Amino acid sequence: MTNLKNKTALITGSVRGVGKAIAERYASLGADLVINYSKDAASAEATVEELKKYGTKVIAVQADVSKVEDINRMFETALAEFGKLDIVVANAGVELVDQPSVDFTEEQFERLFSINSKGTYFTMQNAAKHISNNGRIIYIGSSTTAFPMPGVALYGGSKMAARLLVQVMAQELGSRGITVNSIIPTTIKGAGVFTNLPENSFVEQQVTAFNPMNRMGTPEDVANVAEFFASELSSFVSGQHLLVSGGAPG
Repeated sequence: MTNLKNKTALITGSVRGVGKAIAERYASLGADLVINYSKDAASAEATVEELKKYGTKVIAVQADVSKVEDINRMFETALAEFGKLDIVVANAGVELVDQPSVDFTEEQFERLFSINSKGTYFTMQNAAKHISNNGRIIYIGSSTTAFPMPGVALYGGSKMAARLLVQVMAQELGSRGITVNSIIPTTIKGAGVFTNLPENSFVEQQVTAFNPMNRMGTPEDVANVAEFFASELSSFVSGQHLLVSGGAPG
């Protein structure tokens, strides 16, 4: 079993969905946590209380990742509180699907790229500057970057930039024993645009019919891979993009 005792993890966008599942997994393995939220302080406080049941130290830091000053402050707060960071998961993001390329607006472009591209870049840059030797940097990407489909040009494009950053940082930071990898989830029930998906909805039926395992992915499926990338088992795995799709091509 993975042991993350005496490790500190910072996870952006971690009060719901995939980010919260990863936070809970790391807490259950003994890690101290910095969880992040943009606006929902009540959910952040509730998440902190939930995670404390594992006996680890947990703090919540408000930061809008579209603002570099907020990202800088988040890392400064984490280091002031814990003295070190061993794991950073760049998870915060916003989705937009079923939007034809001829229809997206400048406002939509600015929003998605400021959060998904700029926010992730500066989160990972801070991670590279401050993470301990032999640390782990993990980016939560999207299968739309590997398998283009109608309606995802803007969203997939905004998630594409950090794929390159993962591979570049893996080479730049490898001499310090730091690994940099991305997790590429497909449709995840209970996260993003599928957060409040009704049971047995038409969307779920469509995805299930297409998936070799006859189900949608779950936040826990992503947390399983996040556990691997945070562990010693992945110490010689870096610059990789692991597709979490149950065998579906995307």
